[in-house]
Amino acid sequence: MLKFAIIGAGAGGQSMAAILTDKGYNVRLYDIDQEKIHRLQELDAIKVTGVIQCEAKPAVITDSIEEVMTDVDVVMIVSTTDAHGSIATQIKPYLKDGQIVMLNPGHCGGALEIAHVLRGENGCGKDLIIAEAGDLMYGCRSYEIGNILHTGLKVHVPVATLPAGDVTKLLEVLGPIFPCLKPAANVLETGFEGAGAMLHPIPSLMNVNKMDLGESYDYYMEGITPHIADIISACDKERVAVCRALGVDALDLISMLTKTYKLEKKDNLYDLIQSIESYKALRNPTNTKHRFIVEDTMSGLVPLASVGHSLGIATPMMDSFVNIASAVCGRDFWKEGRTAEKLGLAGKTAAEIQEMVR
Repeated sequence: MLKFAIIGAGAGGQSMAAILTDKGYNVRLYDIDQEKIHRLQELDAIKVTGVIQCEAKPAVITDSIEEVMTDVDVVMIVSTTDAHGSIATQIKPYLKDGQIVMLNPGHCGGALEIAHVLRGENGCGKDLIIAEAGDLMYGCRSYEIGNILHTGLKVHVPVATLPAGDVTKLLEVLGPIFPCLKPAANVLETGFEGAGAMLHPIPSLMNVNKMDLGESYDYYMEGITPHIADIISACDKERVAVCRALGVDALDLISMLTKTYKLEKKDNLYDLIQSIESYKALRNPTNTKHRFIVEDTMSGLVPLASVGHSLGIATPMMDSFVNIASAVCGRDFWKEGRTAEKLGLAGKTAAEIQEMVR
């Protein structure tokens, strides 16, 4: 049986650890948050409820990178995107030939970022399969450590490797365990097609007045009104334009969500979102440090817009929301985020970028 290291004990990481353990796999779970780790160690099991149900306790729950990386076959990174680079640096000394290192998800440029750390001038020198999913495989939320609610099943989650040809080997290993994973052409497709950059920072920022007033609301059902859905759709047209300039035949957001959740297609984004059962009763971000604003701006809107600029694609809507997020958070996300320069894509033509990921 495969042995898994799961790095990141948020809702996704806890879910993955419990589900894999319940299926009989040896699992080691890591998080930097010592208080969270201690609480998980105290529990009899991690409970998963909702459309997926199980109770299981991983073999190892730890805040030690060395311990989580001991004798494992697959490293699943289920952290926030801003931690990808530092995690790659931390795990580098413990990697071995033949291991899989997979980001869940990679967002825009995740695989490119960790490949630079692990395969660059000061890399680990190991023969690895580096992969990224286009989205988290689980529709889940946690309001209590060790208790995870699964609100919906995802039947189609794209996955790609760097180089792209390794995806066959990846799916030979992980496909039977995670049947929702479907091969994508390359990491441009998984990274730049993601919906998070559209569905997270934009509605969060459009409802910042409710955040300031401490109001609680249903994030998707109430937070995305018809006009906010129109704004998201306008930004999505820019995302699709950037993707197509890169040679990625990207689905628009309506088609993507319809495919992901196996839904009947609607004429507009608002009506479609209202029909997604797993989006119902999910609460809103309560502060400007929430990952919906910070992570999805830094690792979603910024790389999409920045690569668009590099290729001569205008992205005025996305630019506006990066600027608004920077003002609201008191940070400069153009400097902090994953720019084309940081991904090694600046100054390259679309053909040159496609060659990089082939």
